[in-house]
Amino acid sequence: MAKLVLSRDGKVVNHYFLDKPSFSIGRNADNDIALDDAQLDPIEFSVIKVGNDAIVEGATGAGKARVNGKPLARQILQHLDVIDLGKYQLRYMSSGTVSDADFDRTMLIQTVRSPDAGGAPVVLGMGSAATEKVKLREGSVEFLSGPAAWTAGKIIPLERVVTTFGDPGEKLIVLTRRPHGIFVSHVEGPKLPRVNGETITSPHVLKVGDLIEGAGYKLKLAS
Repeated sequence: MAKLVLSRDGKVVNHYFLDKPSFSIGRNADNDIALDDAQLDPIEFSVIKVGNDAIVEGATGAGKARVNGKPLARQILQHLDVIDLGKYQLRYMSSGTVSDADFDRTMLIQTVRSPDAGGAPVVLGMGSAATEKVKLREGSVEFLSGPAAWTAGKIIPLERVVTTFGDPGEKLIVLTRRPHGIFVSHVEGPKLPRVNGETITSPHVLKVGDLIEGAGYKLKLAS
């Protein structure tokens, strides 16, 4: 299981296993990792679990955190990445690897925004430069309904390895392209997604025509 190792002045202070969908890190005492440093924001950033990956994203976009010496961006953490936070450091450690994909895992999240939706994030997708060794399952989804009216009836190809639907910190589901299929899984939110009317509790492989409901969306795997 992946974990964050907290240190200060070169000495390990604590270990935090990433055993739930999301973690908040910052100065406030109610954070999952609360740091006693007045220079930090109440919430500096969050770590969101998506399958075997951990996505880090800043809470305000102007925080103090840096990843491997560079300003924190919305990105997937790699094994042994170091996050500097004022007087503290967090080292990401993951013993797991994706056995069915040999990727260049420098994936960044891009947000698809619609002018008709007031700039609200609708879909988050993670891009990857895949090696020629891996042939990922191709596919597309049809938007039947969702939070933004502009999505209804649209068919969008799944061009990225992972596409995330919903609102970070509230409700999220993901569609993941793998060599042996396209999977849907729950990331966070009080309601579990449903496939063809049946609630799923673990990653579920999809078939063409399957109806997916979750994170405020109703989708169909179109191809």
